[in-house]
Amino acid sequence: MTRSLAHARQIAANPAELLRSAIVTACALALISAGQALPF
Repeated sequence: MTRSLAHARQIAANPAELLRSAIVTACALALISAGQALPF
């Protein structure tokens, strides 16, 4: 838990890292929502 809090503080301090995390999360959510529509 301590590691995740330290990582969250580090991400909040770096806007580029925050943007990258948001993009990765959005892509993951899109893949999850696509479900069976994916051919693989």
